[in-house]
Amino acid sequence: MSLLRWLAAASLLLGTVIAASFTTVDDDHDVLITNLLSWLRDNGAYINDAVVVRHVNQNDASTPRGLFATKTIEEGETIATIPWNLIIKSKDKTGEPGWSETDCGIIDATIEAMSGDNITPYGHYLLAQPRGYTPGFWGKEATELLEEMLNDRLPPNDVDDMLDSEWKKMCRGNVNNPLHVHAVMLVRARSDWDLLVPFYESIKETGHSLIASKRIEVGEELYNSYNHCKNVCDQYLDHFGTPEMFLHFGFVEFLPQRWLFDFARVKFDLVQGEEDKVSVNFLVPPSERGMAMLREELDRLESFASKRRGMDYKEANITETEWTLLWQYFDALRDALSFAIKSDEALVDDVWKLDDDWWVRDGTIKATDDEHWIRPTPRDGDEEL
Repeated sequence: MSLLRWLAAASLLLGTVIAASFTTVDDDHDVLITNLLSWLRDNGAYINDAVVVRHVNQNDASTPRGLFATKTIEEGETIATIPWNLIIKSKDKTGEPGWSETDCGIIDATIEAMSGDNITPYGHYLLAQPRGYTPGFWGKEATELLEEMLNDRLPPNDVDDMLDSEWKKMCRGNVNNPLHVHAVMLVRARSDWDLLVPFYESIKETGHSLIASKRIEVGEELYNSYNHCKNVCDQYLDHFGTPEMFLHFGFVEFLPQRWLFDFARVKFDLVQGEEDKVSVNFLVPPSERGMAMLREELDRLESFASKRRGMDYKEANITETEWTLLWQYFDALRDALSFAIKSDEALVDDVWKLDDDWWVRDGTIKATDDEHWIRPTPRDGDEEL
């Protein structure tokens, strides 16, 4: 959440900040990254020589890649700057009036960047990214299995087919073309609104810069945030947590994590402390009623696992990627429920006396806004919805 590991398989952030000399024999992905970096620098990009991308465990190529400091980086120091002309952006607004105009345009531009005879290293990198890893692009069977697991109560809410609801309906796009589908997923999972850029911090007219927000020591891993960033994502602060990361970006984040269970009016952060002990920081006082609801869902999850987890992904008629991600999220969801239930926090009923803004604390978004996925729940004395 506030510290988000930059996974190469889930974000372009890692894949485009790498030392030019860094390659691994027989690792096609590293070659793609190195070629991309050379192309960026040759075309005016600045990449700080104090950062390098490597596997988290340098002796284990199966571990995710991380962005690490090879020299001390001071607060305010520029990590990278990408010229405006290297950023993929909409050329023409297409689609229905409203939010979809630039969405459709950036998807079209991404398709173009991955097509033709003169594809840039950036286009080749995009082409090589995993297909269909975000839940909105899973197959029918995988989506149904996820919905069974969530039981229309557990987050994330509103898991739907982004292809039919957005690309086909709003942009009049081709849902049967694999390249087009891949472009839609890349934009939905990786774009900075209507821009597809290799680094994420702040947009300026001259380009795109990534700035260090704190001093970074040698050997430390660099992190980015999707919901704890200045000026850009304050509207995400109160509601965008681990479930939403999984839904929109297709990965389960490391600790710290934020969880919001709207049906039970429970909201908390999971934080890893000394000796790897995980603590629960409730952002809204928990209630006995809410904890009982979480216990009920935890029991149901355990039953779901005993019924489904012993299956093979082929038996479930879903892809190995879908199967792996589903159970990664299951483990995180089960652990979050368990930690909350086992907490010794005092239980009070105050949360059930609040209105639908009960979950709003730090940000500016409200229950009446459209840019969140929090479902209303009845207060004490109200009829059940």
